[in-house]
Formats: sequence, C-alpha cells, structure tokens
Amino acid sequence: MLNAQVLVVCRDMARREEFVRTLSRAGWENVLSASSMAEAAGLLGKAPRVCAVVDVELADIPGLKAVPILQQICPYAKIIFTAPENTRELEQQVQALNVFYYYISTADRAELVLAVEEAAGPPRAHVAGLRPKVLVVDDDHDCQETVRSILEKAGYEVCSAYSEPQGLEVARRVRPDIILLDIIMESTTDGFEFCHRARRDPYIKHIPILGVSAIEERIGLRSAPDGERNLFPVDGYLRKPVVADELLSELNKFLPERRNGQDGGNTDSGQAGATPVRACGG
Repeated sequence: MLNAQVLVVCRDMARREEFVRTLSRAGWENVLSASSMAEAAGLLGKAPRVCAVVDVELADIPGLKAVPILQQICPYAKIIFTAPENTRELEQQVQALNVFYYYISTADRAELVLAVEEAAGPPRAHVAGLRPKVLVVDDDHDCQETVRSILEKAGYEVCSAYSEPQGLEVARRVRPDIILLDIIMESTTDGFEFCHRARRDPYIKHIPILGVSAIEERIGLRSAPDGERNLFPVDGYLRKPVVADELLSELNKFLPERRNGQDGGNTDSGQAGATPVRACGG
C-alpha cells in the first residue's frame, strides 16, 4: 500500500473492478480495492496519503458511516464519494461529510479520472524519471525525425502520431505533458479539428498544444504569429522549419517545473475535504 495512490472501496464487485481498471489504464500504479470498511481500514493504515474512492454501499457498513471512520484513521486521505444515483437527501448527507469530491457513477468515467488526478496528483507512471512526455502530431516523417532528434537529446520522451484521429487516440492513451501539432496535414482543417476536439475531451483538454506549421507557405497566409494563433485554440506557435533553440525555449515556457523535477503532484498537507463537494452526473 505504501506505493499505492488510489484505493477503491465498494461492495459491488463489477463496479469495483471497473473503477480499478479505469484508473489503472489512466496510469495509476498499484490501484488497490476493498469491499468493506474493515478491509479498507487495514490498507489505509499503512499509507500516509492516498485517494480513497468510497461507494455508498460497502459489505459491512454504509459508505456514509465509513467515511468519518476512514478520515479518522487516515486524516490526510482525500475521499471521493460515489453513488449510482443522486438524491437531494444523499447530497446533503455527503456535503456534511466534507469529502473531496462527490461522483455519480453513471457519469462518464473521464470525470472519475479527473477527480482522482485532482485529489491524488498525476499518476506516478507519468512522472517517473522526470522525463516530460511530448506528443508530436505531424504527417511529415522527416519533420517527425528532426523534432524527435532535438527533443530526445534534450531529455524529453517523444511519442508520434501521423494524423488527426491517430493524434487524438495517442493523446488519450499516453496523456503527454504537451502536444506539438502540425496545422495542415492530410487536409487544411486537420489541425483545427484536432484542437477543437481536444478542447472538448475531458481526458486531454488541459494538455497545452503548441502549433508547429508552415501554414504561410501552404496556403499563402501572411500574418504575424499572434494572428495565426487566433485562428485556432493553441497555446503557442512556431513556424517550420523548426529551429532547435526556439523549440526548446518554447517548451520550457510550458514545462519549467517538470524540467526541474518539481512536478505539481499532491503536496497539500491540509485535512481531507479542502475542496468543496461537487455533485456531478446526477
């Protein structure tokens, strides 16, 4: 348990196992589970900090009664309370418990992933070795190799995608620290479509996107970078051909804390429940 970030406590085996699979696939290592309050207490007692996903129904006592016991056993645990359905009475009871998050389990699992990340910090699998992960989405193989060479020499981990749909799939799967996006690929709208779809996707909407393009030469556009950036929701822009110093300088604007090994994980030393309850999916 000392190496675990997340504990799932739920009587329903199917739902419990689904939560564990979802969080494991999102990158959390050693996600543990328990069906009862007694089993959870034994696990929590060995961990100074953990995010506990506690269901309304446990094998021995109701989840509403289990929460204050767990908070007493492990004061720094951040508890996400779950229920299949929301009612006004249940919501009021959960609010009185002062839990970190209230998640209705019929909602999108992406919401659960984001709640756990907010409570526990990013998965350790994503920050192990302190190598920032960059996803390059570009249909130009030569450009891919040039960028990969620059970034790997600078200590970045590089993933590649060669189309807009492949880029979205890889981004959801590997959850990079930043995305380098070619604007014009198979069509002149691919980069724009990627941006708009990414910004609506709960898994990847917070990942910064750095546009990298020769859009001026491809479509005859003549404007300043700020003007180009206003055309699509990217966080930065570089013109092709890529210049190593400019690329690394731009990346360091977005990833300085990761480059210094100071990832913004779960550093809160306060009591659990510092964040207001949010009733979601109900």
